Amino acid sequence: MEPAILCQQVTKTYGSKDNPTLALRGVDLEVKAGELFMLVGPSGCGKTTLISVIAGILNRDGGDCRIFSQDLDAMDDGDRTTFRGQNVGFVFQAYNLIPTLTITENVSIPLVLHDVPRAEANERAREMLRQVGLGSKLDTLPTELSGGQQQRVAIARALVHNPRLIVCDEPTSALDHSTGAEIMELFRQEALKGGRTLVIVTHDARIFQYADRIGVMDDGRITRIVNSPSEL
Repeated sequence: MEPAILCQQVTKTYGSKDNPTLALRGVDLEVKAGELFMLVGPSGCGKTTLISVIAGILNRDGGDCRIFSQDLDAMDDGDRTTFRGQNVGFVFQAYNLIPTLTITENVSIPLVLHDVPRAEANERAREMLRQVGLGSKLDTLPTELSGGQQQRVAIARALVHNPRLIVCDEPTSALDHSTGAEIMELFRQEALKGGRTLVIVTHDARIFQYADRIGVMDDGRITRIVNSPSEL
């Protein structure tokens, strides 16, 4: 089976030529289809940059990175947007919910952006919200929900278009232990259905146990990959 993610010597630099910041310094990574893979390491080591390159949000500067054998950097903007809309879901650290829209409308956004009729998009959004335990709050605004509930909305939005890859940036960082465990169980129950692949950036040692493998990053590189939190 082809890997979901295959990165070889990926580099990324920010800043000017006179004052460059090397965010990624030759990253090698292979993530299997159907795997829950975590990236850990100190702040500023390149974790968020790496998942942004993987998800097609950022272009890399060098090396090779393929998602389901496709090179997103080789695509034009339209093809890349279409590929991401069909294959990638992103759960942001800050949720990025629109406060003036109901949670149903928030979750329907990825569908509406890809020309799904609004009535169908809303119905699919409602069904996804029911699956994450928010069926009683379909017409609620995000500001009326707890942090854990808002995170469930963000997860529903990432899953509603049935992506093959879900990428998450610190999904439990603002949650208490119990809520964080519920979110991880939700990922296990919903996100990994049908062989989906999940990549999570986290500092939260409480959730390491949910990973199939853990990649340790430092100074723009993956220094090692372990199969158990006990190996960290």
